[in-house]
Amino acid sequence: MRIKKKHVLLESNLLDTLNEFNPKEKRLLWVLNKEYGPHDYKTFNIWNAAVWLIELFEIPYDLAYELSSTYYYNGDKLFGDHKSLRKNQNSGQIFFRHAYDFLKGFKKELTNKSPSEREDIVGDINIEFSEDDFGEYKSSTSLNREVTMWDNNYGYTLYIPLPRGSIGEWPNEIQFRTTETDDRLLMVDVKFKEIKTPQEGKYDYEGDPDKFNVNVNVRVGDNPGNRDGYGYILTDWMSFEVPLPKPLSIKNVNDTLMGIYEDVIKKLKSTKFKLPSDAKPLKINKVNVDYPPDSQH
Repeated sequence: MRIKKKHVLLESNLLDTLNEFNPKEKRLLWVLNKEYGPHDYKTFNIWNAAVWLIELFEIPYDLAYELSSTYYYNGDKLFGDHKSLRKNQNSGQIFFRHAYDFLKGFKKELTNKSPSEREDIVGDINIEFSEDDFGEYKSSTSLNREVTMWDNNYGYTLYIPLPRGSIGEWPNEIQFRTTETDDRLLMVDVKFKEIKTPQEGKYDYEGDPDKFNVNVNVRVGDNPGNRDGYGYILTDWMSFEVPLPKPLSIKNVNDTLMGIYEDVIKKLKSTKFKLPSDAKPLKINKVNVDYPPDSQH
């Protein structure tokens, strides 16, 4: 005999999630629940309920007694509110807990691709300053800078010095000595920050589970003594949100970190920075009267 549709209830409960009962057995348990309701251990009779199932639905005796016994001992659990046993975790909390390890692994991936043998070098770049003019030599390899990465707990610093050397030809050759290199040093501080979002009891952690913030500050010029005119800081030079990689696999994390790194490098390449206020511009098409090529300063 088919169970009438009116006996099938659609509430969400533990029984719906179990796979140890086939669809027919679940429907029969629903029928017992419909017929007897929230049962009382003192009044519910396993034998009578089994006989009722046998007579009404013509099912095997052993199955009838199994179902009536199941209902007697576990009916309150089977038809109670279903609570997930899965303990959800906040991806943001896990990401920041392991950020240092993620960044070290990402840095290693970058250094493996770099031709440099130094373990901190992750690439090279040409940085432009609006006051400098190297004319036909603006694409010279003399202006190529190595990019050094120093990783930390929640981000990294890119150390990008102008190398010592020279550019151009006599009589307009320019020497890059301490003064020139210090004035044109770039230090790029990339920080990952949690976005605080109350989770209303879903997690014990208030960080956003889906995204985080990247904040980038740039220091232009070396200024160990904090002297006026010897360098400046571009605060919040970049600030943007990044989706948390999901699932949180090494590949997905590295892809996300690579995207952040490439965005920073792209903006560095496209930006013409201002020199510190006390720095002297370098112009390849003019003889430097104050500092002749062979002078020491």
